[in-house]
Amino acid sequence: MNHEQACNHIVEQFLTSEEELPLYVVYYQLKGRPDELESMRLLSIHCKSEANQRVAMEFLYNNGFFSDLLSLIEKNEQSLNIRNKSRAIAYRIMYDRKALPKKQLKPDTPANYLNQITQVESSSDDEAFLILKDLIHIYCYFDMHQYGKIGTYNERLKQRIDQLQDPLLQQLLEARLTESLLIYHWKRNEVILARKYGFTLLSATENKRKKVDLHNILAQTYLFESYQQAIQHAFFALELAREMDDERAIYGLKNYTIPFISSHFSKTDGIHTEDKAEQAHQALAKGERKICIDILEEFRSLTPFQQYYLGAAKEDKQLLQTAYRRFIVERDDYFYARLPLKVLNALDQ
Repeated sequence: MNHEQACNHIVEQFLTSEEELPLYVVYYQLKGRPDELESMRLLSIHCKSEANQRVAMEFLYNNGFFSDLLSLIEKNEQSLNIRNKSRAIAYRIMYDRKALPKKQLKPDTPANYLNQITQVESSSDDEAFLILKDLIHIYCYFDMHQYGKIGTYNERLKQRIDQLQDPLLQQLLEARLTESLLIYHWKRNEVILARKYGFTLLSATENKRKKVDLHNILAQTYLFESYQQAIQHAFFALELAREMDDERAIYGLKNYTIPFISSHFSKTDGIHTEDKAEQAHQALAKGERKICIDILEEFRSLTPFQQYYLGAAKEDKQLLQTAYRRFIVERDDYFYARLPLKVLNALDQ
């Protein structure tokens, strides 16, 4: 019996058995086989037990099978089992957060997601739901650029994940915790530690969507060290996004990440962007300060990044100091606070 036949036999046995095995048992039987991911996807779609469906939702989310996840969410939203219903609502929120138009990089109303999840009725001893609830808080604070708040959840998440009885669910949620730690340490400007978490996740996941996100973040961690490393990760992400035909990821990488890195290192030849702020950044990189200033002065309000571009173009220390403070105070972003600080130090020379 070859590997494919073995996988098919395991799947068939699971689907035809009168008493359904826990998903984690079958997962360990399939682990390392060529069809492991597809076999687990099929089992996740077709499993019947309520306990398995709860784990299946996490498996499908974790591996980027969002259309399959939506079907399972819809099924479990109608469940009379409070654990299944509450978790389905949590996954619906996480699904909605991902289902954005091509040119929209972040949700408009993350605060609404926080309101939704706090109102969900759940079983008082459902540790996994509490983990999902904490993860939704982390994702919403990330979308709102409130990076410091992410750190308040990490230790509690670890403790809760350690208490889970299902080893597959535990493994999947540990990967989510690792991703949270990557973001947290990156924004704390602890890039060596952040990269350690990033590369751990890269080597462990088969989810191409996740790999796009990881390469995108890793690219940015090299901003103050190496153009080659930064742009290489950005183009790895773009290549994967094109393989999946992920329009939103392609748009974000082509119009934000790659132009941003290229302008930061003054390597703008052949790089184009639709984003006005990044067009201003490119003009700054080319020494076209007036163009940069003219673009940004038409904005009604400026983000800390845009304020940094304008301050650099004008060589205005007050603007740069304000941008620096905003990165720290508004966002707890000690990594990107280095941008205006670098220009301020250069102006003081």
